[in-house]
Amino acid sequence: MRKLQWSALIVFALLARGLAQAPASVTVNVSESGGMRRTQFPVTARVPLPRAALTDPANVRLLLGQTEVASQPAADARWPDGSIQWLAVDFNATIGPLESQAYTLQYGAGVKSDVAARGLAVAEDGDGIQVGNIRFNRSGLPLVASVKYRDEAIGTGPNGLSVVDTAGTSRDLSSADGLKTEIVKRGPLSVVIRYSGSIRLESGTAPFTLTTEMPNSKSWVKLSASVSDPSRRIREIVLATPLALGPLPWVWDFGTTRWTYGSMRNATDSVVMTHVRSASGAEWTVANGPKGRQQTYETSRADRSAFAGWGHVQSGKEVVAFAIEGVPSRQGTYRVALSGDGQTTFGFAAASPQTSHELTVFQHYVSTPVQIGAATSPAAILSPLTAVCERDQYTRAGVPVPAGVR
Repeated sequence: MRKLQWSALIVFALLARGLAQAPASVTVNVSESGGMRRTQFPVTARVPLPRAALTDPANVRLLLGQTEVASQPAADARWPDGSIQWLAVDFNATIGPLESQAYTLQYGAGVKSDVAARGLAVAEDGDGIQVGNIRFNRSGLPLVASVKYRDEAIGTGPNGLSVVDTAGTSRDLSSADGLKTEIVKRGPLSVVIRYSGSIRLESGTAPFTLTTEMPNSKSWVKLSASVSDPSRRIREIVLATPLALGPLPWVWDFGTTRWTYGSMRNATDSVVMTHVRSASGAEWTVANGPKGRQQTYETSRADRSAFAGWGHVQSGKEVVAFAIEGVPSRQGTYRVALSGDGQTTFGFAAASPQTSHELTVFQHYVSTPVQIGAATSPAAILSPLTAVCERDQYTRAGVPVPAGVR
């Protein structure tokens, strides 16, 4: 009888211990809204956690059904007691058109991941940061030092962030004050490098942040720039990259309903896409020809504008697809300039003087033919997967419920 009692006590203790150590969990809902199938598409979820629930992001695992998914968790913000308030989780999702998937994020002191994430490695030296095949300069100017994709490389010319003031003078990071370069995420699924400081203007300075992001599953670089301008002294924000795509001729195209395209046969050739949106509508114009002497090649009507914010420039072997956030909706002027010497320039000028300026450009390095060589399209890049938690999870964590969460 006593043996039975002891056995019962042991079983009860083990059950109680198991219940006590059962991991907490939240649901992360991933949705595809662009009507496109995605394969290993990068996703970043921001997960709210209650105070004192988790201190170490290593005690996390992500599941789709009963299968663990490789993930990269990191503390995005912490509560005053040091526990994690917001957990950033990077992972890759394979999902069908307009499909939704429910992931389970388990967390707690006893939780350990059984799946090793692999992909990007970061190497640092005195003046550069190497991320996979791509090298960045610590100084931010030139920003991209090298892109060793097959035979493609970075050329010479404007490279990185600059602004144009109201007098028409261009200013870059060559005289930036207080420049700071930090690696925010070190991979292996996602690497983020952030540059910050102040750009010198004619009078005073303008604080800036320039962020570069690279996922392990796609060959693109995301460049996001933000400049604070309380005195409204800046007219345009610009991101530029010089490319070396090999012998001319090169072919270019823009994502319009007409599939606007053409070629550059000489180093002095160029093409400029200008997209203007106002409260009354939008229109775009493409001009090409020798630099400084371009002529209108194609234009839209204000009531029929349809430039989706993406395009390509390619040689016989290499292709760079580009995608620009915000083109269909933000009022102002977007400018895309491509030159036969390899210079690419992306700019945005707000419709009216602003106290802050933002521009985000994706550069996707793929092989030819682009329809086969590209792992994903520019249109897919501009329609990312969304990842949100359920409404009550924000409430239980004691944080504001994000807009759009049902």
